[in-house]
Amino acid sequence: MSTKSTDQSKLKTGTKTLRLDGTKSIEEQIKNINFDTLNLDTPNLDTQVKMKQQRAPKRKFSNAYKLQIINALAACKNSNERVALLRKEGLYYARVSAWKKQLQHGPSNKTPKSILLTQQLTREVTSLKKRLLQAEAIIDLQKKVSELLSINILDHDMSEISS
Repeated sequence: MSTKSTDQSKLKTGTKTLRLDGTKSIEEQIKNINFDTLNLDTPNLDTQVKMKQQRAPKRKFSNAYKLQIINALAACKNSNERVALLRKEGLYYARVSAWKKQLQHGPSNKTPKSILLTQQLTREVTSLKKRLLQAEAIIDLQKKVSELLSINILDHDMSEISS
């Protein structure tokens, strides 16, 4: 560096050169730089925040469409025709083979949450009905015992209410 550079330093940014003054602190000089007027020649610099690309919604296929594809694959004469059909429809062979298994074995073992909830509530209702029948049987037994011992529960209860 020359003697001139002790007073000033050069900072090259793109096509512009910034001269820093050696008498002032670097922090002060940086605060005073107007970055809008610098034009740093960064055409690829994009300061906008971009939203993430959303995934395509999950495709749902009707049973008729599944059967149509399975039959069309079976009608193909060679593997090239099958590949062309799958590409045209945007499908993978693994998915079609899963459809074939579903067709052979019937619906899957998965049950919707509503069916599971209904089954759970049905079990709960039957157990509560059983407990209610037991409670009614115990109450009937207590009434019979009190009649045998000639103790009137109703008379006793009435006397407590009136007093």
